[in-house]
Amino acid sequence: MTKTAPSSFKKHVTLGFCVAASIAVSACGNARENRGYFFDNELADAIAPGVDNRQSVNSTLGSPTIPALFDDKTWYYVSSRMRVRPIFWPETVDHRVLAITFNDRGVVENVNNFDMSDTRSINPAPGKTPTKGRHLSFFQQLFGTVGTFSGQQGPNGNNGNPTGPNG
Repeated sequence: MTKTAPSSFKKHVTLGFCVAASIAVSACGNARENRGYFFDNELADAIAPGVDNRQSVNSTLGSPTIPALFDDKTWYYVSSRMRVRPIFWPETVDHRVLAITFNDRGVVENVNNFDMSDTRSINPAPGKTPTKGRHLSFFQQLFGTVGTFSGQQGPNGNNGNPTGPNG
C-alpha cells in the first residue's frame, strides 16, 4: 500500500500546527528577574544603630544602590523582583528598600526597612514640559533639511578642496 498525497499533506499540516503551538505556548512563559541590590535579611538585620559605621556597613552590605542626593547621611539599598511576561509590561512582585541613616560622625543612627506595603502609586502631571527653541511639525522636521546639502561645497566653503590637517 502506498501513501497518498492527502495523508502526507495532512501530516505536514499537523506537524506545522504542533510546532506553531509549541512556539506560541513557550512565548507565554513567565520569567523572574532581580533588579538592584540582592536583599539578604540576615545581613540587613546585622546592621545595628549606634554600633556600626560607614565602613562596617560598606563591608557588610557593599556599596549602596543610591546614596542620598543632597547630603551623604543616608544610604539606600534598593531591591526589586520582577515578573516578566512577553508582550506585557514587567510586574513588580517584591520591592524592598533598606535606608540607613548616619550621624555627623559616620555612625549608624537609624535603619528603616521598607517593603511593598510602603509603596504608593503616583500619576504624572498631564501635558508637556515647555522647552526653548523652535516648535516644528513632524513634516517640518522630516523635510526641513531637504536642499540644504548640495554636495558642491566642502567644509569652510572651499568648494571641495581639502585644506584641513589631513589634506
